[in-house]
Amino acid sequence: MIRARQPDAAEDAVRPVQLPPAPPGLIGREAELARLDELWRAEHDTPSVAVVTGVGGIGKTALALQWLHRRRDEFPDGILFASLAPEDGETAAPASGALHGFLAALGVPADEIPASFAQRAAAFRAATADRAFGVLLDDAAHGAEVRAMLPASSSSIVLVTSRSRLTSLTLDGAEIIPLDPLPVPEAKEVLTHRAGRGQLDDEAAGELITACAGLPLALAITGARLRTHPARSTRREARRSPLAADRLATVFDASYTALSTSAAALYRLCGLLPGPHHALDSLPGALLSTPDQLYDDVDELIEANLLTEVDDETVAQHDVVRQDARTRAERERTPEDNADALLRVTRWYRDRMFAANALIHPFQPVFTKTTAAAGSAFPDRAQALRWWRRNLPVIRAVAAEAARRGWDTETWQFGELFWGFYLHHRDPAPLIALSSAGAEAARRCGAPLAEARLRSQLGFVYDKLGRDEDAAAQHAVALEIGEREGHGPTQATALSRLARAARSRGELETALELYRQSAAAHARIDQPRGVGLALRRCGEVLLLLGRDDEALGDLSEAAAIMAQAGDTSQHARAVISLARVHDRRGDHELACRKLRSVLEQVDRRQSPHYRAEILTALADLEAGHGAGEAASHYREEARRLRREAGEPPD
Repeated sequence: MIRARQPDAAEDAVRPVQLPPAPPGLIGREAELARLDELWRAEHDTPSVAVVTGVGGIGKTALALQWLHRRRDEFPDGILFASLAPEDGETAAPASGALHGFLAALGVPADEIPASFAQRAAAFRAATADRAFGVLLDDAAHGAEVRAMLPASSSSIVLVTSRSRLTSLTLDGAEIIPLDPLPVPEAKEVLTHRAGRGQLDDEAAGELITACAGLPLALAITGARLRTHPARSTRREARRSPLAADRLATVFDASYTALSTSAAALYRLCGLLPGPHHALDSLPGALLSTPDQLYDDVDELIEANLLTEVDDETVAQHDVVRQDARTRAERERTPEDNADALLRVTRWYRDRMFAANALIHPFQPVFTKTTAAAGSAFPDRAQALRWWRRNLPVIRAVAAEAARRGWDTETWQFGELFWGFYLHHRDPAPLIALSSAGAEAARRCGAPLAEARLRSQLGFVYDKLGRDEDAAAQHAVALEIGEREGHGPTQATALSRLARAARSRGELETALELYRQSAAAHARIDQPRGVGLALRRCGEVLLLLGRDDEALGDLSEAAAIMAQAGDTSQHARAVISLARVHDRRGDHELACRKLRSVLEQVDRRQSPHYRAEILTALADLEAGHGAGEAASHYREEARRLRREAGEPPD
């Protein structure tokens, strides 16, 4: 069956290839690769699905990656990858976050990605209909989550790796491909490939293969150890490996014993750290080491196949290796020492979030206090956003570990600092988890204003999700704290949030009055930007009420305030609403002129997110006046910017 097709120019603009690198020298899996070939060639009315299953360290992911890399040219619309392994303390299903990532990679604007898992699944099916994709869902635990992530195209294939067989997926036509330990000839080839020819004799190799239980991971580690110790006798290594219980642990024992003292400390630490990968810069402080020493230790662990280099800044451990490292850390170090190291890593991520937030959302002061220099970690806002997106699962895992250990100050700080990123990412699950834990932590450690901030964040998200009662409850608590503490900014923000909730319920007059109160509260505490935000929202409500003359006054004042404050993005938003007023009053040319003017301002500030917003507003204006070609041009440009820049701001 010929599945491949040539993408047209529009489709070619969005062709994500998310695969990690192919593993070197896959050995002994020709039969399984052939089964995947047969599955791909067969006729199907639905996507081809294969479940590659087996114990940890058996090579499931390596097999799937090898096959997809061999066939990558046959997927003109891209190859998607997601790990479905849940992190400790994660409250949201990893499949939901993976679907969010898939939709974003396919060019769906972040503010159009649904909040619920079921709706995301439906949107993913719609986005993949009649297109040809390869998909790798790694480390799946449940058939239901896989089923929701199947593309709606018979020209696609989904490879699933799992320690379970996920038999329920056979109802969807899935092929189950179990992986067994390697037979002796193939296992010997793996050892030879890793150790180097001339290092093995048949008898000693057989004993090593038995000790490694035929698992490719264990064989690779043993072979790499032999390569790095060429003078060591293979027979001696085999004799050191007992041939009964805990064979795999014995392999790790030998590798671990060969490590230098500092590399062994790094190995143990990585076993303790939450999250799928570890930032190199976070490790020296936790180890009370130097960067130069750390890089030497990283190289030593990579050579021993006890650590994987993800990129220049990040390392990771295979789950089997990680479990061994964690066991050794818990056995060889006191709980207090381990906790101290973890706390230093937690505070490193907190400080990086603080520095990134100062660039991503600089207009809101935070209650978080840190000795970190806000401007030293990232050269610009784009780099700060890039760091945050890449480390999002680590941030969530570290925050969950902090909450589990009762580190209340760090827990609420993680919740507060997540807000600026959320405004650009718009995935509610992480913010709800971090803000909920943070609000309770702030209450316990006597930080009422931080608690109010976090409850205000929760109320904002609940309002977006249509959870009106939950939103109102959180806003009411925030307002009560602000009044009790006599803190004007908290009171003013709470009034604005209550207004937003009223607007969502359709209570426009109530919303207008609350926004007026918020503007007055911000004026009393000399926060002109807050006044401008409230006036812009007043103008938007007045537009909904059909009171265009009043809206014109509020929006003009809001635009002037934001221009004075230097907030280009919020100035642009006020002008977008002003343009709607002018257009409704019959002055289409003035409306377009104003939008083009702020477009130039945003371009000078290199703000692709807000450029996309203005282009969308221009498209709406042109479409309303029959200029379909111009409208299409603006919309396509806006889509391109969103794809390149990531999630747009709210």
